[in-house]
Amino acid sequence: MKKTLGIAAVIITSAFTIGAASAQDISTYYTVQNADKFEIDWAAVYNRGTEMTHETRAALPHKLDLAYGQDIKQRLDIYMPKNKVKNAPVLLFLHGGGFREGDRLHYGYIAEPFAKHGIVTAVASYRLTPTGHTYPAQAEDAKNAIIWLAKNVAQYGGDPKSIFVVGHSAGAILTADIGVDRNWLKGAGLSPDIIKGIVPISGRYNILGRDLDYYAPTQELKKQASAVQHVFNPPPSSIIVFGTLEEKLRLPSEELNKTLLKSKVKSEVLALKDEDHKDTVLSLGKEGSVLFNR
Repeated sequence: MKKTLGIAAVIITSAFTIGAASAQDISTYYTVQNADKFEIDWAAVYNRGTEMTHETRAALPHKLDLAYGQDIKQRLDIYMPKNKVKNAPVLLFLHGGGFREGDRLHYGYIAEPFAKHGIVTAVASYRLTPTGHTYPAQAEDAKNAIIWLAKNVAQYGGDPKSIFVVGHSAGAILTADIGVDRNWLKGAGLSPDIIKGIVPISGRYNILGRDLDYYAPTQELKKQASAVQHVFNPPPSSIIVFGTLEEKLRLPSEELNKTLLKSKVKSEVLALKDEDHKDTVLSLGKEGSVLFNR
């Protein structure tokens, strides 16, 4: 796969610690404490993701625990190609976890296939609801991570004017939320055009009426957090992804796609055959996957 193949190719039981910044103890995660409510073994998913992240760190040049804010969760890790690059496209990944769990430590493996194709990857953590942070804290963190990259990624070989935002599940909601109206970048003295594309994976993009009061406590906040409600200055390209084993996400994906197409965005829906909620994010880190090669 080459950089010209498409946006997705360009962007796309234990506790762990990373240096001075501690990742969440997965034994405290909602999905782990309530494993009987989920078909997927999320403890196994998080553990395997962490193992693959350590393997990626052994294979690639990287810089960890870069602060874009004061909170311990306002940190990102950067992974670089083995061969030194300059003005390389930049992928920012935002993890899932229902806004109440997750950490960048579980997802560094996503960087490995992209690094092979000269792409710089940033994997960010953001503040979570169990520590009292509700919307718009998470969206503000995602925005500040982008602002930080725009100001600092050049020293790691990345092009600050070529940022692609990718997110899974809750991270997909954030990706769409901050991506479909890029005008907020003007307030930071930056051009909205630095965000070249978005790839939200396995998310909902209209949370009005959803049981997410712990994230967005009021109807007005839910409206603000719903991407389909504010498509004003979207990026030129998007791929909206879901797995066919998570059929409930088809309509939200198609609704966002239709809204973006009305705004003249080059947008499409990608349904990953026989993939469930964990598979879709794993596909992002697999060079031979349909998603990566899109």
